[in-house]
Amino acid sequence: MKLLHICAIAGTANALLLPQINYFLSQNLEVSIACSPGKKLEELQKKGYKIHPVNIERNISLTSNLKSIYHLTKIIRENQYDLVHVHTPIAAILGRIAAKIAGAKRIVYTSHGLPFHDLSTPRQYRFYFIVEKLAALITDLILSQNYEDIATAKKLGLCLPEKLGYLGNGIDIDRFDRDRLNPIHQSELRKSLGIPETANLIIGTIGRLTKKKGSGYLIEAAAKLLHQFPNLHILVIGGQLDTDPEPFQTELIEKIHNLGIEKYVTLTGSRKDIPEILGLLDVFTLPSFTHEGLPRSILEAMAMSLPVVTTDIRGSREAVLPGKTGLIVPPQDSENLAEALTIMLSNSELRQAYGEAGRKRVITEYNEELVFARLTKYYHELGLNW
Repeated sequence: MKLLHICAIAGTANALLLPQINYFLSQNLEVSIACSPGKKLEELQKKGYKIHPVNIERNISLTSNLKSIYHLTKIIRENQYDLVHVHTPIAAILGRIAAKIAGAKRIVYTSHGLPFHDLSTPRQYRFYFIVEKLAALITDLILSQNYEDIATAKKLGLCLPEKLGYLGNGIDIDRFDRDRLNPIHQSELRKSLGIPETANLIIGTIGRLTKKKGSGYLIEAAAKLLHQFPNLHILVIGGQLDTDPEPFQTELIEKIHNLGIEKYVTLTGSRKDIPEILGLLDVFTLPSFTHEGLPRSILEAMAMSLPVVTTDIRGSREAVLPGKTGLIVPPQDSENLAEALTIMLSNSELRQAYGEAGRKRVITEYNEELVFARLTKYYHELGLNW
């Protein structure tokens, strides 16, 4: 059986899809990836993954989008894939159109957060809803990472209810396990990141350096916290992609400089040693302010027994149980974010209790093995047998 995954950038394939791809490769299926060319895609190719480089813009651009559809159609038609599985908003639309034109028998869409949400403008909401509704007509199955999107889709009549399914999100709970950390390595890692020896409390966030991830609000909150916690340090984990529609690194650095807190903040750039870096933290926060699917970063932090402070947006509020595994604050509100972080930083017993509860929640609800089992079931129901 032959599967094709389509997404906009190799970072998505590498960070989000590779566990699924590796699982189905282990089941003797032929799995390929189509996404935009770049260094990360070349790395995947060198590792032996079957790759189709296709330029896929992350913005609406008629000429570029039509070229992407043409190339994707050609790839699907020539390789006769049994199922085309699409991801990320623009790539998911273009990929489904191409799959339909190419005559693909099965088309599956994993929504990593529907592009219309409660913080969209009315015009944006209508536009993206109409686009998703039209695309749903040529989709056999729409999988959601969270339950809220399923409820919204059913309420608005996005598609036939039987086309909707819950996939969830999951991580490798063995890799993300605090018990695996080496104390000597952790000490060396801390030094390599330039964290001062005097820093006795560390807050971290993970995400691409885009404005919507809310790292600017974390920096504002940090400036408020330093009066009470002078030995605090902040880790902003993640880099900026050349293709990001809203690059934010320069603006973030300027904000840090203007607040005069340079020595309290480390921008790590993109990292592969996420479990080890999470092992340095006392509190994890994700202050995104638009929408998420079901944030992997939160799941990874909870698996590492960290308490979480996040915002009241779709996806994030489903991952965190307020008062049990963390705290939820209004989005775009550095004052409330600082207050919640103060509660965490002031109480080590609370941090430990939330962290332990978060680890248990991930093991029960967000083990990646659960995602593999659900996806296998959905594929079988679509007639794929192996």
